[in-house]
Amino acid sequence: MDFLIIITAILIVISMNILIVNAIIRKTVNKLIIPKLTELSLQFISIKRIGFMKTGNFPEHTISMNPFNQFGNFKMTLYRNISYQNKNNKQRDITVRINWNLFKKTTIDFKPVLK
Repeated sequence: MDFLIIITAILIVISMNILIVNAIIRKTVNKLIIPKLTELSLQFISIKRIGFMKTGNFPEHTISMNPFNQFGNFKMTLYRNISYQNKNNKQRDITVRINWNLFKKTTIDFKPVLK
């Protein structure tokens, strides 16, 4: 019975983490990424995961995973590939880094830099 409770608790934590990440991605796409692309006369097509522990076009080679939050900071860095269409109707891919912090404004960085 104890084993069942432990497994259930682990599944709940993993499910909550997935829901939180999806909510962060959805909010960032709608409020930051699409307006930035529109400002540069580009059309958003889709967003895709890069892969577990991968950073795409960013030079970071490792992602640190700590069992605790350093100094009580609730922050997360997520990497995703964005597909967009330029003025010539050519589809391009770019990597976006989403720096999310519970107490600060979410920031995004594109690699290569959008022009």
